[in-house]
Amino acid sequence: MEKRSHMGGNGLKMRPMRRSPLLTWFTSVLVSSLLVGCGSDESEQPEVTGPKPFKVMTYNVLCSFCKGDEYDAWDDRKPYFKDIFARHDADLYGLQELAFGSEVDQMLELVDGFASVYYTAADSNFTYPDASILYRTERFELLDSGEFWLSPTPDDPSSIGFSPPQVPRLVVWAKLHDKQSASDLVFVSTHFDNNSPSQELSAPLVIDRLEPLAGDAPLVLLGDFNSKPDTEAYRILTAGDGFQFVNTQALAESWEVDTNQQPVPDYNLDDRIDHIFVAPNSANWAVSHWAVDVHEYGPNQRYASDHFPMAATLLAGKN
Repeated sequence: MEKRSHMGGNGLKMRPMRRSPLLTWFTSVLVSSLLVGCGSDESEQPEVTGPKPFKVMTYNVLCSFCKGDEYDAWDDRKPYFKDIFARHDADLYGLQELAFGSEVDQMLELVDGFASVYYTAADSNFTYPDASILYRTERFELLDSGEFWLSPTPDDPSSIGFSPPQVPRLVVWAKLHDKQSASDLVFVSTHFDNNSPSQELSAPLVIDRLEPLAGDAPLVLLGDFNSKPDTEAYRILTAGDGFQFVNTQALAESWEVDTNQQPVPDYNLDDRIDHIFVAPNSANWAVSHWAVDVHEYGPNQRYASDHFPMAATLLAGKN
């Protein structure tokens, strides 16, 4: 399928390059390694370590039993997912609306060399992978993981109470060791409920729980927030006085609409409810690229889900 780029009807938009402290540090490491390498025995060179880029994706895949007439059946959509995963080739995936542990296994069959993190009850066989994580095992080692629920009692599994009626919603996190960068990373997937004021009440809870969890480590929070950029929940997440999240799309040096459609469809950033956030600011994040995928599939040229997958290539500063 042909890949096209789009930005506001005028093609790919490139933001002016900003020379950040991270870029300065990264350049100095490169220059130093080249200078040391001139006329020296390669075996004597110290190993150069530091931040390495990695790619993340968030995707609400549309639950297997709620497709409606405008979407293909689950078994038909799985090859679409495989194509999306292969094209973007992320190192970390945050998926939403998987309904069973078996469906997480099906997603793992579509990617090579990945493991999963999702909620499994400690005292039963009950699983709830509405917010799931897939991580590339060659790159990352799982150090710890957990979850909390978006409710007044976040430590009670399947709890609700922010907005009746409400589906149980949760945040799933994984603390990972990045083998290439020799540093730790906290990666988080969530799915806010679509009933207000659930989003407005979920946002401060997420900040309160994730700030101490992250500590000084870089943190990526992504998922379906059911919150556009002009909502109160989004403001709480991104405009606080203390710990706050930054949207990777706003940091991106370039972005694109990745599509096989002709003409390239317009994409309104103000309508987004799925987001890829990073924190803290002290991590000195760089985002080289951000993309939203609007490919169509099948004989009826349908989207694979009622949400569009989003991917970002990230570089976190040296801890």
